Amino acid sequence: MKKILLFTTLIFSLSCFSQTIGIVGPAANGWPDDDSPEPDIVLTNNGDGTHSIDGITLNTGSAKFREDLSWDVSYGGDDFPSGSITAGNIPVQAGVYDIVLDLNNDTYTFTNVGEFQEITITGSALESPITLSTADGDLYEAPVSQFGTGTVLFTSSNGDVYGVNDDTPVNTLVLDGDPIPVEQGYYSVELFLANLDYSLTVPAIGLVGPAISDWPDGENPTPDVLMNTTDNGLTYIIEEVELLEGECKFRQNQSWDVNWGSSGELSGDLVLNGSDNFLITEAAPYTIFFDRLNGTYFFDFVDFSSSDFERGNFSIYPNPTKNVWHLESSALIHSVEVFSVTGRLIQRKQVSELQTQIDANELKSGIYMVKVELNSGAQKTFKLIKQ
Repeated sequence: MKKILLFTTLIFSLSCFSQTIGIVGPAANGWPDDDSPEPDIVLTNNGDGTHSIDGITLNTGSAKFREDLSWDVSYGGDDFPSGSITAGNIPVQAGVYDIVLDLNNDTYTFTNVGEFQEITITGSALESPITLSTADGDLYEAPVSQFGTGTVLFTSSNGDVYGVNDDTPVNTLVLDGDPIPVEQGYYSVELFLANLDYSLTVPAIGLVGPAISDWPDGENPTPDVLMNTTDNGLTYIIEEVELLEGECKFRQNQSWDVNWGSSGELSGDLVLNGSDNFLITEAAPYTIFFDRLNGTYFFDFVDFSSSDFERGNFSIYPNPTKNVWHLESSALIHSVEVFSVTGRLIQRKQVSELQTQIDANELKSGIYMVKVELNSGAQKTFKLIKQ
């Protein structure tokens, strides 16, 4: 009997010394697949039935342990940060952990040994600081936020402050650098802490729906027709686009996470993440304005009855302006009407001249539309920006 017990103990000891166990799953390096069949992060075999690893950075996601880089034997769980081995996936929360897998009592333990650095953006370009989020302690992100004209710095919870200097590569931070200049606009933020690369990205705004393309589906998840912005996401425009009868909506970055609709009117206030769509009742070419700063929109019917508005034959300058817009045409201007982005008439005058002006001194800063009619009857609407 003693010989049998000794032999069994020897087999168990050899197994403990030879056994390799690693952690896999989205919380670590991902699940095995054809491109990466062995993503396992291997734990240390302590030779006593336990396996461990210290100071490992994990993401929020599922994880499992498995033997010898194979699914023949695996160990999961239903609880976090510690629990008993089951067939389930362990629901890991992002952090830095010491891990112990104890096969003597079929348990696992994740001990939090370090928090990720907290990264915050501060500066004169922001009304209040923005705290970036992270799932792995390297990629830090902030959703689209409004910035003013000014400067920003990236600040870490450990006291480090990051900016730029003359020797810094474009879009790369440096420790104790100068404040980063920013123009007014809307930006999403990314920072890779390992190499200090960062980006401030103006979001894409597009129109989607049967009136312009189609609603997204599994075969075509991004049918959006993208608009143009020249002021870092404050306003967007798409000119002379053919619309059909039907519904449409604005959305950000070709995703439903952020979208805008309204009650069907072709000018007015944007409704964020609502259920109502814009309703186009007449198929025709339109010029469409999207004013994110003021939360308004405008669909304008385009009249192609004359070539008098073609490039070089008509101009408005300066645009933007602080005090006056000058209008010049090769054909007589009959009338000029200035509207707010909600469609309210602000100014109107008869002209019958090749040149005229629009006084902007009494207007608030923002976006306006001017509808110009020529003596020939041709009409066209242009976007005006008052600084």
